[in-house]
Amino acid sequence: MAHVIIGTSGHVDHGKTSLIKALTGVDTDRLKEEKERGITIQLGFTYFHLPDGSKAGIVDVPGHEKFVRNMLAGVGGMDIVLLVVAADEGVMPQTKEHLNILKLLDVKKGIVVITKKDLVDEELLELVKEDIKDHVKGSFLEGAPFVPVSSVTGEGIDELKEEIIRLTSNVEEREIKDFFRLPVDRVFTLKGFGTVVTGTLKDGVVSVGDSCILYPSGKEVKVRSIQVHGEKVEKAYPGQRTAINITGVEKEEVSMGDLLTTFGYLTPQNKVNCVLNLLEDAPTLKNGEMVRFHWGTEETYGRAVLLDREELAPGEKCYCQIRLNSPVVVARNDHFVIRSMSPVDTIGGGVVLESTLKRVPRYNNNVLQKFEILEKGSMEEKILLGLKEHSAKGVTKDELGVLLQIDKREIEGVLDKLIEKDRVLILAEDGKEILVESSIYNFITKEIEELLKDYHQKFPLREGINKEELRSKLGDLYSVKLLNSILKKMEKDGVIHTSDLYIGHRDFKITLSEKEEQKIGEVLKQIGELTFKPPTKEEVSLDNKLLEYLIAQGKVIPIENFLFHPEVFHQGVKKVVELIKDNPKGVNIGQIKEVLDTTRKYLVPFLEYLDGEGITRRIGEVRILGSKGREMV
Repeated sequence: MAHVIIGTSGHVDHGKTSLIKALTGVDTDRLKEEKERGITIQLGFTYFHLPDGSKAGIVDVPGHEKFVRNMLAGVGGMDIVLLVVAADEGVMPQTKEHLNILKLLDVKKGIVVITKKDLVDEELLELVKEDIKDHVKGSFLEGAPFVPVSSVTGEGIDELKEEIIRLTSNVEEREIKDFFRLPVDRVFTLKGFGTVVTGTLKDGVVSVGDSCILYPSGKEVKVRSIQVHGEKVEKAYPGQRTAINITGVEKEEVSMGDLLTTFGYLTPQNKVNCVLNLLEDAPTLKNGEMVRFHWGTEETYGRAVLLDREELAPGEKCYCQIRLNSPVVVARNDHFVIRSMSPVDTIGGGVVLESTLKRVPRYNNNVLQKFEILEKGSMEEKILLGLKEHSAKGVTKDELGVLLQIDKREIEGVLDKLIEKDRVLILAEDGKEILVESSIYNFITKEIEELLKDYHQKFPLREGINKEELRSKLGDLYSVKLLNSILKKMEKDGVIHTSDLYIGHRDFKITLSEKEEQKIGEVLKQIGELTFKPPTKEEVSLDNKLLEYLIAQGKVIPIENFLFHPEVFHQGVKKVVELIKDNPKGVNIGQIKEVLDTTRKYLVPFLEYLDGEGITRRIGEVRILGSKGREMV
């Protein structure tokens, strides 16, 4: 059976708290001030016993207009609402506002409870019923049960209990997501335990021992223990009233409106892209107008930027970006409420499409099309949209779910189909599978091919471009892991050829003219004949392009400003290694000079090069074999 939260809603002093006491025997007014003033200020909590032995949580919310923020905090997790209307007063201002809030937050089930039945006659009771029916017409409460009760005499309470039990049996289980969220509605300390936070668990499962994060502070905390309805448990599930004892934070560092959630999934963002609905009796909302933003237990302020119009008329909806004064942690498909700044009234609400740090432009077709996909699109369209936006980073399967704020189990089957259709490609890098939307892959590979062709045209005697130079030419748009994985696939597909340093296009091959071939032959003969007294770069009459070509091809080895013939160089290395092998305590420069028949002018840079390569190692005035030299023995 699903875990159920039942909540009250209605005007101040219409008997919500008394009703809960009649249903459960518990007085949810906890504060001295509440007792003295006779109204609920904070949220009150208890539970209702169900026939199967389980318990449904009950949230008693304030009805007074000054405490609507607290009321909003309680409504966020409700499965069933008891809309409370006093028989002696009927529908009042907060009744209407609460009903609007319930509709905006997408509460789907409810019962209309007419309290204080003992104070009126049947005729007035019928008039109140008709008035309520007019106000709930078109809402989720149209056609809902109407139960008149008296919390004083107990009349109607049993009938109400039966209706509650009937409705709870039809509540669907909440979806369990990869991450849990607990909007904090109360915080306190217990001696010997420390900080305790409470709330209605919104998504996912939280377990004892879990590491999690508390926003907006960003403090990492650990779950020490969990209670549900006063009983100690190892896990809590969506829809349960939950108290969590956390370590790593003091009570003074936590407040109502904070969010406890799984580490690594959600982050605070100061802009909410959304579908915004304005209530039919609200004033016209102008573009850029300041509003109060309510989600879960959180309240902040922001500017409503209308993306396709200058004003939003009552009863209309549009795409909007709410630019907030302080960051919030919301997820896709969360419902929220907006209230006007002054006077403070509920004027609308909507559904979160995504949260971001980026401003979006107004009257932009691409933005509006994107929002339409986020609102109405298929899972395929949402995945492709997400990959188009994030492919440049190099996204893994696990990261995709986090970026889209969609459970990875929802993504898997759809993603497999997209891969089969070649709409999404899988690339490999460091043992990880990287997902790339095919049009993004095609765009990047085309860009790389164009860069390579242009490079080969400018430098016809070079094998290809240095990898780092290629990355810099592409700019900072693409991550290193993405580019590496794309280059591997391009090489596998035969589009490019690579070496340790260079990347070249498959259609390119170095071609030398007859004159260049002749010149190179002469220079190589000259260098070879000079053996261990090689020429400098200036002493060989070659232009820079041909010299670069010889070095890149390994036909000459540059050491400082000298050009060694490869055969001469390798023979020299072999002689030095054999000399040191026969003299393991080390050889001095004079001994090496004699073996190589050269002078200090050429020998010093040659030996320093060998030191740098690890073939030799200098100790004082002698040299011994380095690590690479020992491998050559």
